[in-house]
Parts: sequence; C-alpha cells; structure tokens
Amino acid sequence: MTNWITRLNATEHSQKYDAIQIVSENVANSAKELGFQELNLTGYANLNNNVSRRNNMREAVLSVIQPGDLVVVQFPMWMHLNFQAEFFDSIKNIESVRMISLIQDIPTWMFTKGNDYDRDNDFWLNQLKKFDLIVVANEKMANKLREDGVIVPMVTMGIWDYIYQGPRKDKLFKKKLYYVGGRDIVDIDYTCSTPLHFYNKNTEKKVLDCGSVTWNGRKPSDEIVAEIDGGFGIVVSDNIKEKSNMNFVYYNQFNNPTKLSLYLAAGIPLIVSSKTPHAALVKEHGIGLVVDDLNDIDQMLATMTALDYQKLINRVIPWQKAVCEGYFVKRALMAMIRYVDLGIEDDLVG
Repeated sequence: MTNWITRLNATEHSQKYDAIQIVSENVANSAKELGFQELNLTGYANLNNNVSRRNNMREAVLSVIQPGDLVVVQFPMWMHLNFQAEFFDSIKNIESVRMISLIQDIPTWMFTKGNDYDRDNDFWLNQLKKFDLIVVANEKMANKLREDGVIVPMVTMGIWDYIYQGPRKDKLFKKKLYYVGGRDIVDIDYTCSTPLHFYNKNTEKKVLDCGSVTWNGRKPSDEIVAEIDGGFGIVVSDNIKEKSNMNFVYYNQFNNPTKLSLYLAAGIPLIVSSKTPHAALVKEHGIGLVVDDLNDIDQMLATMTALDYQKLINRVIPWQKAVCEGYFVKRALMAMIRYVDLGIEDDLVG
C-alpha cells in the first residue's frame, strides 16, 4: 500500500510569492517526510473544454495508484471544475482506495455575502462529501461544514506550517506592525501613531497619506521572514481594505491564513481579531494580542515594556520551531492515518 499526496506545480515566481503555492509545497514536503509519494499536477489553459486533454492528464497522474492505496488531495485543486470532479471520481473508482481531502480553502465561503448559497446543490460542498475523511483548518471550519451538510469524519490542522530554515534577525522591542498580503491595499481606517508596514503588490496613495503607513513593496515570503526584526504581525483586521471580490470579513472566521504562520516563522507575536478561529489560541498561549480595532493599538502598547515584549517572543519560539519543521501538517496526517488505517477516532473533531 502506498500513501499519495497531490502537489500543484508552479513557476519559481509563484512559489516565492503565492500563498497557494507555499502551502501546497510545504504540505507535500512534510508528507514526503512521512513516506508519502507525490502526485504532481500542472494547470493548462482551456482544460475545461478539452475532454481528451483532461482524460490524458488524469490517466497520467493516476496510473500509479493501486488498489488499497491512500490518496490525500489538497483541496481545492485550483484547476478547472470538471477536471477536479472527474479526478475525484476516478480515484473513487479504484478498488479499496481511501480518498482524503486536506482543505486549503473553500471557495463557496470565500465569495458568499454570508449564507446566500444553496447548500444542497453547491459544487464545492458536494465535492467534499465524496471523501472518506477531511483534514480541516480548525474546529470552526469543521462545525460550519457540518452545518452545511458535509457529514464526513474530520481532523483539524490547527494552523499551517511555514517551512523555513534561513536566517533571521534578533527581535527587538519595537512598537510597529506588519501586514503581509497578496492583494492591493485600497483603503484604511487607521489614525494611530504606531508605524504600520505593508508588504504587498500595491498600496493606494490615500493609504500612504496616512502618516504612519510605510509600503515595502512585494517581496518573496522568505525574504520577509529574514528581515523582520521586531514588532507584531497583523493576521486579520477589518481596518485594512484589500482589492478583492472575495468576502474576507466573512471567510476569515473559518480559514487558516498563511500570513499567521509566516509571522510565527519570523518569530514575532500575532495580532488577530476576536472573530477569527485563532483568537482563543493567541489568548491561551500568550503569543500575541486580540485586537478588533487597530485604532486601539497605541493605547494597548502604551504600557508595554521591553521585558513584556521579550516574554511574548519567548512564548512564540516553540510555535516558530513547530511551523518551520512541518509539525502541524505531520500531526494532522498522522491523525488521519490512525483513523483510516486503524479506526482510532481519538483525533476526530466532535
């Protein structure tokens, strides 16, 4: 029996910058350390209307799978919808193969304005119902999936890993904030004096006109990790408006942002909203601040000392080590194996 993990291949450029590629690569690399083999996928233009190309690609990728194997699919596949549906059905048609979903994102929730979608007929939710087990981001995601009718055994990831063994700067007590993003910053509600540094594609002039904002441009993620020298990493904030047709105010209640793990890899404390799944983790382990309005940050940092900050840094260090070594993916995959191979349900959600 062989354990397989899908991996979406990309250009060197996208692997440096794109959160999807970072996650896909890190997940696959951690899985390989547990003995998994890769199923490599590459996107093609016009795949949706090219039946023969879809069939050839699917057969080429899945020809190595044998009866009794286990296949973990990073979901969604970020390829054309009909290819994804056919890919899943082909796996399920192989005798005694177990098919597991490891969720990166759920597009239904990313684009909804709330609960305005047809749960019974939604493409993505119905795709998830095909799996034997789902590795979800966190318990809030698991509960929401069940509410939406996806009644499949689930184990949680907790947070993403960020595999990194490169250089880092010493962390000094600096009252400043970082926000790392992949989209343009188009507006901001921020009146504080605490410096706010953006790493992203573009930041509108009216945002930069806010005197405390600095735009550092877009850089490869590892370079950002290497140059951060203190301060706090903003994971989610309603004060920052990005150019997107996605509803991140809603979706951030359920997902695991890649930037959270990037900040931990850099070794700095987090700033999260109370609505996010990670607010309880930040409070319980003392690895950051829960802030719903960034305009409160001056007051929150006013009495913080260098010693207070060092205590935060010290509590971050074990989490830094964990994300940089692939702990969370490996833990989730081992929990999955315990269930599908041995029937042990201790790690299941609920």
